[in-house]
Formats: sequence, structure tokens, C-alpha cells
Amino acid sequence: MKSLSGVGIRIQIALATAVLVVALAGAMSYVIGQRSTNDLMKQIGTGMSDIALQMADELDRTMWTHRGEVAVLSTLRALRNLDDIDQVNVLISRLQHELSIFTWIGVLDAEGNVVAATGDILLGKNISARPIYQYGSKEVFIGDVHDAKLLAKEFPTPTGEPLQFVDIAAPLLNDAGHFNGVLATHLSWEWANIVRRSLFSGLGLHRNVDIFVISANGTILLAPDIVMRGQTLELDIFDEARKSHVGWKIAEWPDGKDYLTGFGPADGHLDYAGLGWSVLARQNVETALTPVTELRTDILGVGLGLAALFSLIAWWGAGYVVGPLVKIAHAAGQLKRGEIDNLPDVTGAREINILSHSLRSLVIKLTEKDTALGEMKHIAHHDPLTGLGNRLALDVYLEHALAQANRQRSRLGILALDLDDFKLINDRLGHAAGDEVLCEVARRLRRCVRGGDLAARIGGDEMVIVAHLGDGGEQEVRVFAERILGDIVMPFITGGHRASINVSIGIGIYPEHAMSADTLLEKADQALYVAKSKGKHCYVIYGEEQRNQNSGSRA
Repeated sequence: MKSLSGVGIRIQIALATAVLVVALAGAMSYVIGQRSTNDLMKQIGTGMSDIALQMADELDRTMWTHRGEVAVLSTLRALRNLDDIDQVNVLISRLQHELSIFTWIGVLDAEGNVVAATGDILLGKNISARPIYQYGSKEVFIGDVHDAKLLAKEFPTPTGEPLQFVDIAAPLLNDAGHFNGVLATHLSWEWANIVRRSLFSGLGLHRNVDIFVISANGTILLAPDIVMRGQTLELDIFDEARKSHVGWKIAEWPDGKDYLTGFGPADGHLDYAGLGWSVLARQNVETALTPVTELRTDILGVGLGLAALFSLIAWWGAGYVVGPLVKIAHAAGQLKRGEIDNLPDVTGAREINILSHSLRSLVIKLTEKDTALGEMKHIAHHDPLTGLGNRLALDVYLEHALAQANRQRSRLGILALDLDDFKLINDRLGHAAGDEVLCEVARRLRRCVRGGDLAARIGGDEMVIVAHLGDGGEQEVRVFAERILGDIVMPFITGGHRASINVSIGIGIYPEHAMSADTLLEKADQALYVAKSKGKHCYVIYGEEQRNQNSGSRA
């Protein structure tokens, strides 16, 4: 500090400016980098889980489709009766030509002998000991991925690795309904790569992504590196995928590197229960965070450049600072004493002009406190999550609405809403998904209410609507409640999941049921309780249950 005391003010200002800009750039680089890292990892992680889930879903859909094709073909009379082997050969050859994904198609007789086959492969062989016959003779069968032991010589590969197949078979029942044989097919596992390429282009944030398909016992069925196929994957995240969970984590893989890993189960499609496969999609953490590293470097580079630029500007402008600052300080004293209404427009260096203009704007803004207070009042009256009115807004609005209805001799409908089994959404999908559902419910309620009506959230999943009713009265509020029920029951999509939710509604009407706000809300709550007890997702108008009972007793 002593060494700086002998330095001129212009140099001190220039040095202080340089240090400040560099420090600011460093702080921005750190804060933005941290925030960007978290946001980017969450974005990419969610994308990984979506990719895994899409891949798993497409695998199951494809298996379900081909199982259906084999099941339908097994009902053809020529195949069921095996009375014309030439026609059988024509049929299976045509099938393989149209659906080349079937590497081999064979027809077995009741003893397991191959009586017809594409390319005459295994023709005359007895394969009754193979699972494709043993299981396929009982029902439509889909086997897990396996090496082509019997067909390895018939389908050599350039790498020497045996081809892998998925067995699909169906029993053949003749016209008398007796077991007559098996329609057996080998589905080339290469179709999984085709599915992967059709879903994933490897562009944007999700570049350099690896996709793995893992069997129920942990064996790698599909991997970007052929060497990894057939190995057993020991990874904690795999256990979560096998439990039918969908999500993502940063996991250390056997190669010692950290990967953003998304996971999803292949748990079947419609009546196909699946084979217990899991799909993992991973991206190297360093690769994923490359944009953040580049952003930090750019911020620091720009910061150093600005430090040099502003240092020169500060050194040049320091000579114009002192005089204008004195004028500003003197005017500030006059303003404090009430001698003037605003600060004068002092001119000088660029920074002085900015300071003078900013102070003048600040004084003007302070005089606009009524507007600011009004905005604060708006914030105080609205729920921060859904944007609906809160309990305070409901109390204030309902008081004015009752006064207006009293003056105009009109009616009000008070609708108390409660989401049915909302806790299950939070328990199953998490509180973040629950918040998304609440926000979507709020949007749908805003679509339902008319201008001049109020929708408010007064608790977790409890909401109240105050509706001005016309001459229709009770019938009008019934139509309104039906519209709400119809809008809310429509499915929600949150976090890649489809969710449905119901709502129960209790209704109190002014002035029929009560004259005061508290009593009206109490009547609506009582009607809501009745709606809940009736089985939920319905509405009840206060007192109508009693009226129905009385009518029934008179009858």
C-alpha cells in the first residue's frame, strides 16, 4: 500500500480497474462454469436416460412385432398341415425375401425333424433337443440372444465372431387341432444395431454416445466395441436398471473413466413381457463438459482483454473525474436538504455521465414507490409455483365478490378442488414431477375460468375457484364443474412419464347455502368431503346428497 501512495491517481484508477475486471471475469468464469456444469450434466443425463428408454422401447416393440408375424404365419393352413412341403418352402422363402431380418426359417415336424428350411440349411436334421423346439412346441416362444451354434458354418463373419440370433418359434396345429410341428426362425441380432442407428444420430450435446444392451444376468448383448460383447458387466447402475428404474448417474466404468450414464429397462410391450434386458447409454464426462471448459476459457480471455481496455480508459478519464464528482456531491447535499427535487445533469468523462444519469434515474425511481409497492402486492397475492392466487388473494377477492353479488343480487359459485391420490405422483415420480403436475393443473384451470373469476391455490394440492354465476345458477355451476373434470382427467406427460390424475370438487353457492365467506368455504369443503367419499373424480353441490336421500325416503 505504501508503494501505491506515491503513484498518481490516474495510475491507481487504471490498476484498480484492471484488477476489478480480472477478478470479475474470474468470478464469472467460476460461477457460470459451475452453474453451466450442473445444468449441462442434468440436460445430458436426462437425454441419456431418454435415449436408453427409447432404445429399450424400440427393442421391445420390434420383438413384439416379429413375434406377432411368426404367430400369424403359424396359422397358415399349408404350414399347419404340412401336406405340401413344396408350398411350405415357397412360403418361407417368400417370407425371408420380404423380411431379410429372418436369417433362417425352418419348419419342423412333430418329432423335431427339419422338413423345410430356407436355403435347405439343416434340412433333415433333428433339432428336438434345442430350446427352439422344446419351448416352441408349447407356445409362441422368444429366446434370448445366443450364438449360432448350429448355423455358425453357414453364416461366417469377416471377424470370425459367430453370428448371434434371437429364436422365435410357434407351434403348428393341424386342422384337427393336434400338434403337428414347429415354425422356427432365427432373427439376426444385427437388427439391434439397425434400431440403434435409426434412433440415434450422435449429434449436438449427445455426440460420442455409447449404447449397451445388457441381458438379465448382466451379459453384454450389444456394445460399441465387439470385444465387450459376451462379457459380464459389473456396475451398480445396472442393478437400478434391472429394477425397472429410469434415470441417470455419473458412474465409474470398468475402464476407470467416469461416464454420464442413462439407464432404462426393456420391460416388454403390450402382451410381450420382455426378456429382462436393460439399456445403458453413456457419454464420457470430459467430453460432455467440453462446452463448459470452452466457455470458461472464453470468459477469462474476454476478461483479460477488457481489463487492458478499461485500464487505458480509466487512466485517460481520471483527469475528468474530480471536478464533476464535487458537483455531484454538492447537489446530493442539496437534495438531502430538500432544496432541489432532482440532481442536475453533470457532464464530464464517460463514467461521470453514467454516474450522473444513474443517480438521476435512481431518484426518479424512488418517487415511483407506489408502482413498486403495487408490484410487491401482486407477488404477495400469488402462489410462486403455479402463478394462481394464494389464500390472501382468495380472502380479499371473495370479500369484494360477495359485496358485488349482494349489490347486484347475483350468485357466486365456490368450488373447492382437491387432487385425488396426488401423493402417489410424488411417491412414484418424485416431488419435481409433482410440481410439474400442479403447474399443468393450474394452466388447465386458468383455461376453464372466465374473465372476472378467480382460481387460487390454498394448500399443497387444494385449490378454490370463485365463479360469478348468471341466471343459470346451479345448472351453470354444474356445467363449469364438468368442464373442469374433463380438462383435468386428460393425461399429463412429465419427465418422460405418462401420468393421470383425478380431481374431486365440492360446491357451495351464494346466497343459497351461506352469506359469509368463511361459511361458504366451509360448505364447499363439506361437499368436497362427500365427493371424496363417493369414489372421487366427481363433484357434489352442498346439500344435494341430503335432498336425494329425502326424495328417496318420500318415494
